[in-house]
Amino acid sequence: MAKSLQGAQPIIGQTATQAPPLATVRTLRLTLGLGIVVSALISLVGTSWDIQWHLFVGRDRTLIPPHLMMLTGITLGGLLALTAVCVETMVVRRKPQLAQYNTQFAGMFYAPLGAYIAGFAALDAAVAFPLDAYWHSLYGIDVALWTPFHVMILMGMGIMPLGGTYMMSSAKALAHQIGDRRGEKIGQFGTLAALGITFSIFTILLADAISLSNYIDLAILKINLYPLCACLLTAFIFAAAKTAVGTRFAVSGVILMYIVVAAIFSIFVPPATGYLVGVEQLQYRRALQSFAYLSILAMRLWPLLPILLAPLYDWLLNHAGQHNWSHHRILWSSTGLCLLAAIPVMAFNLTAITRIIQTAGPVGLVLSFLLGILGSYVGTILGRRSGEVIQNGGQAR
Repeated sequence: MAKSLQGAQPIIGQTATQAPPLATVRTLRLTLGLGIVVSALISLVGTSWDIQWHLFVGRDRTLIPPHLMMLTGITLGGLLALTAVCVETMVVRRKPQLAQYNTQFAGMFYAPLGAYIAGFAALDAAVAFPLDAYWHSLYGIDVALWTPFHVMILMGMGIMPLGGTYMMSSAKALAHQIGDRRGEKIGQFGTLAALGITFSIFTILLADAISLSNYIDLAILKINLYPLCACLLTAFIFAAAKTAVGTRFAVSGVILMYIVVAAIFSIFVPPATGYLVGVEQLQYRRALQSFAYLSILAMRLWPLLPILLAPLYDWLLNHAGQHNWSHHRILWSSTGLCLLAAIPVMAFNLTAITRIIQTAGPVGLVLSFLLGILGSYVGTILGRRSGEVIQNGGQAR
């Protein structure tokens, strides 16, 4: 690589001759970035449908409609990322002065960093699908999320909108340079929406952290991994959103998207499952009563505490800024607040914390809590650093 994935920092203050090309690049990134975010949302809704189908009906073949919906979103996101790389490479070759606004890869491609991230993430998820089908053919049907290729699929799906976050933020930065207020607002909205979808996708992996099969079993005690995973994820997304966007209600905006996603699950998934059961001439595994009309992911697996913590996090950071708190005080205060995410509270799964206490015991519970502190601290550090890169349009300082 003559110029690796670092790229040069764009120069503030453009000449009039540079404004039209920058406007074209801004529009391209806004369009394709939003497309990647929507693609991630499609695959996420398909995942919710797939979980509902597996738990309530079963799995009769590989290419069931929920899987096709997931694949559609992943494929569309990958193609949009590839389009961004190809088009911006051609633009830079025609106008070499725009190379400073791109990240060079393999000595021949120019694109925003987010396009590479989203593309590789989509490829990861797409490759995992046939591997997962082969896994099931060897070991049978399961509904666990922490199997190797389920994790691989969800990691790819979660990183894809994170790439969209970088693209939207880079478009926002370009819009700011050419004085496009509307473009800035769209880029800011897209950044928060992408982080909300990223948070939602990785939240799915938290469900198996409560499972009895996923404790760290040391014979004399058991350590639960939910505090570590939940605090790491919550602290990372919250810190990244606050640092990248910087508005008073940035984190609340991310969680608003999180709530919207749960609402989409509730509106779409139950009727889609009921319709598909009729079309496939199948039946539910057991009498589900009211759960047949609810989204199992939104109602039993969706953590509620982040919804409460988001406005508190915004208030805390705003208050800290107004009173000139030190860096360390802000770090440990935000770390402590995100530590509350270690408590598993779901709408129709209120006994989760009781099961953890009974299974882990006093010593295991203390060690689980200590892992939560570690996760919250590391997540805050990583989130801040990622937020700084996102804020700079995908360019490292």
